Amino acid sequence: MASFISRLPLGAIPLVLLVIAWEITARAGVYSVALFPTPTEVANVFLKEWPLLWKHTQASLARVAFGVSVAFVTAVPIGLLIGRYKTLDRLMDWTIQIFRCFPGIALIPLAIMFFGIGDRPAIILIWLAAFWPIVISTIFGVKNVERTLLAVARAAKAPDSLVLRDILLPSALPSILTGFRLAAGAGWLTVVTAEMMAVKSGLGYMILYAQMIFRPDQIVAGIIVIGTIGLLFDQLIRMMRTYFCSWQEGLVLEA
Repeated sequence: MASFISRLPLGAIPLVLLVIAWEITARAGVYSVALFPTPTEVANVFLKEWPLLWKHTQASLARVAFGVSVAFVTAVPIGLLIGRYKTLDRLMDWTIQIFRCFPGIALIPLAIMFFGIGDRPAIILIWLAAFWPIVISTIFGVKNVERTLLAVARAAKAPDSLVLRDILLPSALPSILTGFRLAAGAGWLTVVTAEMMAVKSGLGYMILYAQMIFRPDQIVAGIIVIGTIGLLFDQLIRMMRTYFCSWQEGLVLEA
């Protein structure tokens, strides 16, 4: 939290400049006001239509929280096993590299065909988007564990379950949380895309509906909410990483 607060003044400068440039451009009439709303008009959406924004934000947050949580719970054990055993790594490498390159938007038609319209296809797409960054980061973290620790474990004839739980998992935790950070962003991007096609609630749906009823102020308000929540996700996971990986302090550059 202290790190976030210390960065706040500097981090806000580009955003303030962007809002000023936005206001000047909108007032200059470069684009029609009907197409390019002013910051004041967008602020009015937050003031007067906040129940609508909050309803759709809650729907998106619930989907992302569930999908990314399931991805974390499933990806970390798989990543630990693949990183630990070379044969499994060689067996799964090509599969991982192929499947992680599938764009979520390309899978939306299949998700709708198999799971229909509603939360299920959106959550599955979020899970897929979040799964691969966590798996890959976990594998990377395991492969970079100090060999001395594993040599000591072998000398002590420690069982594999103990090695995975007490050596590999703690040592790989910084990489795992980095993957979690990427996964949260990927899940958030995916939910917005999926909501435009597969569900009738959420920020993605709200933005698409606002486009159909010609409400650019509502579209921009939705985009601002998406970006703000993305920032909050990122800062929350950074704080988690600082807390759980405090033993790294002074050993690496600040993330």
